[in-house]
Amino acid sequence: MLVYLGIAAAAFVLFDVAYFCRFLFSLVLYLLQGLKQLPVLEESVVNGLCWTSDLDLNFHMNNSRYLRECDFARMRLFLEKNIWSGLRKSKASIINGGSTIRYRKSLEFLDFFQIRSKILHWDSKAFYIEHQIIETKTSFVSAIALVKMVVKGASPDVVLNAMGLTIQSPPAPLELQRFIELNQISSEKLRKSS
Repeated sequence: MLVYLGIAAAAFVLFDVAYFCRFLFSLVLYLLQGLKQLPVLEESVVNGLCWTSDLDLNFHMNNSRYLRECDFARMRLFLEKNIWSGLRKSKASIINGGSTIRYRKSLEFLDFFQIRSKILHWDSKAFYIEHQIIETKTSFVSAIALVKMVVKGASPDVVLNAMGLTIQSPPAPLELQRFIELNQISSEKLRKSS
């Protein structure tokens, strides 16, 4: 018995067990709900609650938790849009290539919130996703994030074609154009310094 407790304690110390448990729980819940595939450009909504494990020393949601919540919202977005299937069929993978977030108002303990996620645009290398974190009670956008999800081993168009879709990317809104520019400038600067 002590051996099992030791193994469990080591797992909690060495790994973020809660993250993996939540990932599996979210996946199983989604599959049990049997949600139908939604159109790629349609918004995806996830509900959340600011809990004790989300709080920082100021007793509001820790800045890093916003991005973590966006990870789970993105997982659901990719499940609802069937992007995971398209990636698997095209033998590709997807990784976070960059993100930016603007904090507008703190989420406090026991605040309910929604994350509204949508694919804004894609180019030859990446999907660009917007996450709006909205406090449920006031409908105020507490934070907004832009995330670049880089497709490795294929292009977003190949992934979409593997899903049986032939759609064009919507034009990038101005704030996303600036985010893309920022990433390009940063890449050029880092290449020069290497």
